[in-house]
Amino acid sequence: MDQADRLRMLAGINTSSRRARIISITSGKGGVGKSNISTNLASIYAKKGLKVLLIDADIGLGNANLLLGCRIDKTLDDVMNGETRIRDVFVATPMGFDLLPSSSGVRKLLELDLFEQRALMDRLQEVMQDYDIVIFDTAPGIGSHVLNFNSYAHDIVVVAHPEPTALADAYALIKVMSTERQEKKFRLLINRAQSAADGIDAFRKLTEVSSEFLNISIDYLGSLPEDVSVSKAVRSQATLFRSAPKSPFITSLSRLGDKLLACTREEKPQNRVLSSASTGGILRGA
Repeated sequence: MDQADRLRMLAGINTSSRRARIISITSGKGGVGKSNISTNLASIYAKKGLKVLLIDADIGLGNANLLLGCRIDKTLDDVMNGETRIRDVFVATPMGFDLLPSSSGVRKLLELDLFEQRALMDRLQEVMQDYDIVIFDTAPGIGSHVLNFNSYAHDIVVVAHPEPTALADAYALIKVMSTERQEKKFRLLINRAQSAADGIDAFRKLTEVSSEFLNISIDYLGSLPEDVSVSKAVRSQATLFRSAPKSPFITSLSRLGDKLLACTREEKPQNRVLSSASTGGILRGA
């Protein structure tokens, strides 16, 4: 049994049916480093021998390809227009994982009706089963697309900064997911922490509020340090994992990535459909 097989077993991935573990990297506020975490985590898992798909789920404002320095010819917009198959949109990245890019500046993708949202998720379901790990890099905020992708994931990883505004927006996202989508399990990742204690303090502040007003569980995944090499990698359009694999950010993220796979997989109904039970649609078991 090699490292990848051990990780699949640890993550609860069924290799016979190829039921991927789906991880949503999400945030209530933009600018917290969510996409950097998504692209580098995908690189880390691929390096370990896992078959990984990164889906740029920032519908209408996708930019994961820019962080990866990947040239794209087609996007999800072409799929929804019926101009191409979803598999033909995939881009094989230099880091060893596949990317499903989204469109940028296409407003109509943000205005998909209930039938179109359901069709999109059905198409994604078909291709996700070919992978060990699928990572959703969602848009920030509480839009219907964000809620849909989060509801579909086994693990909802909420990214925040230690600053009060970022924590307030993280709480708002968790609150909406809990009250409108009945999600009860979340994982918190604090980015740009000045120290381990800084991350723990941010987690304590968030859980103090959530425990008082919400019937949910928030697991503390950990913190990532402030690292100047991250912004350098963004400017050079290369993942930090590739340009500085031993940087403090990557070292911490690799450890937290293993920790995440070791967490109990939050099982959800395999067949999900969109329902008009709430504004913008809701994913429920069929």
